[in-house]
Amino acid sequence: MAERAEEEFAEGLISVVRPAIENVDTQVQSLRTTQANLKDCIDNLSDDLAVIAEMQKELPNLEHYVKKLINIKRRVTTVNNVLTNVQDRVQTLQSRVSKEQARKRTLLSASTN
Repeated sequence: MAERAEEEFAEGLISVVRPAIENVDTQVQSLRTTQANLKDCIDNLSDDLAVIAEMQKELPNLEHYVKKLINIKRRVTTVNNVLTNVQDRVQTLQSRVSKEQARKRTLLSASTN
């Protein structure tokens, strides 16, 4: 009789605890699956980063070319400034020549009259 009571108690306890244990087991299985997926993502990311790091090693040093471009830009700017000054001077000379020609025309027309 005591044996039967123990069996009934054990079965009752198992029937109460079993759903909780099954729930925890399901959640642990889900967590393991998620962890495996996360590991795969981390492995893929690690591989991608390794490829990027390798590509960066293969890139040529562009600093020399950047310096050359900066120097060329400076020279082009200097030439542009010189050309602007020359253009201003030519316009000034053209204006003076036009005024002088107009003055001479006026003098010639006054002397022919």
